[in-house]
Formats: sequence, structure tokens, C-alpha cells
Amino acid sequence: MKIRDLFASRYVELDPAEKWEIHFSQREGGEYYNGNYTSHPYTPRERAEVPAGAMESLAEPCGIEGLHQVFIVPWAVRCIDFQNTRVISPNSVLAIGSRAVGLWTEKPQPGVKVMIRVEELAAIEDVMILLYGRLSFLPFGEKLRIRYNTVARQRLEPALLELRKRLAGPEQGIPRNGGGSSVLPFKWNYLLHSPRVGLAEDAAVAFRFARVPRRRRKDPLRGELLVLNPRELVYACDPADAQAEYGVDSFIVPRSLVAGISAGEGGLDITAKGTRFSLSMAPELSAAAVQWLG
Repeated sequence: MKIRDLFASRYVELDPAEKWEIHFSQREGGEYYNGNYTSHPYTPRERAEVPAGAMESLAEPCGIEGLHQVFIVPWAVRCIDFQNTRVISPNSVLAIGSRAVGLWTEKPQPGVKVMIRVEELAAIEDVMILLYGRLSFLPFGEKLRIRYNTVARQRLEPALLELRKRLAGPEQGIPRNGGGSSVLPFKWNYLLHSPRVGLAEDAAVAFRFARVPRRRRKDPLRGELLVLNPRELVYACDPADAQAEYGVDSFIVPRSLVAGISAGEGGLDITAKGTRFSLSMAPELSAAAVQWLG
């Protein structure tokens, strides 16, 4: 049986194993699954498509109101470092509900591995590089992180936007002087008008855009976009990789949760829900964030 690697993990410099993932060997990998499989993540059309035991474990504590809040990620083998160390990521079910975000996995033992209540969440990290997607829900304690094939991104988007709106709180004003440059490269102009940074299509936002100097002559120009929408602060950038133009890293913090914000030499420090996040960004972007929220 051919072992399949998980999408484009070579683009990720370091992607450590989760505690529920399984050590890989040719024997373990070959024997892990014997039969047909669905290669892409999906939202189920009916409850019977969800692996046995997952809905029973997730529905009530997460507050699942519809199957669009359930995301099934089939098993895969993935690399976790440049030494080609591999792990088996087991069949998983992500629930993005009205009360909590939860992850159930089939192996090593069937059950819920992480459960984070909505009121405990501080931020969301959303990484997309070609077919590689990594979505992280960040509380004060243990984070919940999934990796998935971005072919299925449209199926994940509705529940994720619902969660962001639920987490973000009431709308707040946008600074009058927050317009930034009126001319952006196509990729960033498209992103600026999308729900991914505005929480709604063509939302009124404040923004700043910067170009990152090349480290090597052959490197592409990397862009950074900082957006303040009525309910969130969103930082988006090209991944620090040779294929930067094919992906976007995003970091999302609800404005209502920001308890502290400061700019330093390395970028921006944000405190939310007792957790401190340090984001590397251009000085003009971190200065704008402090001006908007400080």
C-alpha cells in the first residue's frame, strides 16, 4: 500500500507532532488503514458519515447546531521537520460549535483530545500555503491545531466565520486616518475586501501595508497587511518561505480581548486573555496598531 504524505508540508519549517499523533514506521503506516479512504477533508451531509462516537462526544459540549460545524479530516502521514521525521495524523473530527471548539481523534484511543470553550479563546492563527492548511485555536492553556488540505477550505469557512463573530464581541469604530495606501498589489487588495480579514465582505476597515526587504536576491518580495475591522485586529503576511507568493499567514485577535499592546524592535506584542503574543512585523505596522488600540 502506498503511504501518502500530507499535502505541502515541505513548506513548513517546523511543525511539531501533536500528543495524539502516532509515531511512523513503514509497518505501522502500512497497517494503519486497510481500505478505501476520502483523500480530502469534508463536512458530512448526514450524521451517519461522522466516525462512530465522535458526534456523541462533541455535540453537547461544543454546542453543535448543524453539520456545517463539523469538519472531518481523514488520516495522513506528514513530516514534522527537515530530517523527514514523520508521524501518522489519525482520522479526526473538528467541531466548531456555539459553546466550544473540540477535536476528536480515532487513534491512539477514540475520544476527545482537546476542548476549548469559546470564552477561553484569545486568538486564531490561520495558515494557508498552497494545499497545506494549518488552523490553530489559541487559549491561555493547551491549543487546538489541525492540518488539512486547503481544497476543502470553502467547507470550513462558514463555521469559522461564525466562531469569529461569536468571539469578537460588539462592533467598534474605525479610526478616520486608518485608510493606508489606496493602491495595493492584486493579491492584497483582494484579501483586504474579503471576510478573511474584514469578517464581512467589503467591510469598512483601517489598514497598513508594507513590503519586507529581501534576505536574498532571488527571494520574492514579501508583503504584510495589518487590518483593523470593526471587531478584530488581523495581521496577514506572506509566509517566510521561497514560495511566499502562494500562501498567506493570518493572526486574528478580537479587539474586545486586547488587554495590552506595545511595539518593540521585533514587531508587536499583544496581550489577550492572559496570553502574550509576539508578532514579527514592519515597524510602521506595529506603530499603527499601537495608535489604533493603545
